[in-house]
Amino acid sequence: MKTLAKRIPTKTAGVFYKEIISENNKVVDKVFLIRYIDENNKERLKTIGKFSSGIREAYCKAKLNEITTKVKLGEELPHLVKQKAQLTFNDLAEKYFEDKAYTTKEAIKEKARYTNHIKEHIGFYFPENINSDLIQDLQNKYKERFAPRTVNHLIFMIATIYKHAHKKGLYKGQIPTSAVDGLKLDNKRERYLETEEINELLEQAKNISFDIWLFIKLSLSTGARVGTVMNIKKKDIKLSINKIVLKDFKNTSTYNGFISDDELLNALKTRIENLKANDLIIQKERYYIEETLRPILNDLFNYDLKKDDRKNRVVLHTLRHTFASHLAINGTPILTIKSLMNHSSIEMTMRYAHLAPDSGLNEVRKLYK
Repeated sequence: MKTLAKRIPTKTAGVFYKEIISENNKVVDKVFLIRYIDENNKERLKTIGKFSSGIREAYCKAKLNEITTKVKLGEELPHLVKQKAQLTFNDLAEKYFEDKAYTTKEAIKEKARYTNHIKEHIGFYFPENINSDLIQDLQNKYKERFAPRTVNHLIFMIATIYKHAHKKGLYKGQIPTSAVDGLKLDNKRERYLETEEINELLEQAKNISFDIWLFIKLSLSTGARVGTVMNIKKKDIKLSINKIVLKDFKNTSTYNGFISDDELLNALKTRIENLKANDLIIQKERYYIEETLRPILNDLFNYDLKKDDRKNRVVLHTLRHTFASHLAINGTPILTIKSLMNHSSIEMTMRYAHLAPDSGLNEVRKLYK
């Protein structure tokens, strides 16, 4: 991949980004930068981070404001040397992220979520002035933009920051989120791809890139989550026994998947031929896979659905759901499906039981004979 030299301005003055392209000259990511004048009246450029790492324009704007304020004052901002009564909610948040040493990729995303979605609403309030009504209003605003799970996550983050401040003695008042009920989740996806739809998707993928096609094939062959598929390395492929060792980041475990057909087997042989043991099988970035597949799935399967129809919209996770659904349709025992999906409990697998052939019809018809 290559980062282009051209700086592209955003809507925020002083915030720019550069495009990152693949070997096929396709844009696969972008990196944000900010420009400011330092204390010596010299122009400075500072790289903030990649879009794929969760960095957004709003976060860059906040960083730019912080730096320019420090330059004007000629000193570091005295965040936590203020009297506790003068601390803003944003001060509590900064202390929380500082103490948690948020440096991993996922952690950086988490801090960016705070900056992009929470800070602008309540960051400059004194924490004792944030009440349950304000949190309820914020929850209602989130509901207009985000799925229920995301809304709950953001409200939970606010509560977590308050609890951390309590623990550190920075805040002694009530936690306003405790009076606000979380949104009821109904994330049970019912949609899976029929065989004809799978073939149509794979046919389109062939015309885009080998990595897109291979990602879909591996997902449908193993039922693994997106992060797991993206992490498959050459050393995980056992061609002689049609096995793939998979790492489950959600359950922090490894388990076995299998190569479903000769087409995938031959494709893997070709791909790993010149790879080293720790080289990734999918050589494109996750950002590229997600951003390329999303419009294809929408055009093929979601064109007449509402955006909030989570049960029926086809997304990347639908490939995992399709794998399990077809196993059940083909009469695979439920415990085998549990093992292949690496579910932590049988309850998670039972959602597919109704797809099994007959679903008890034959047994019922044999009664009382």
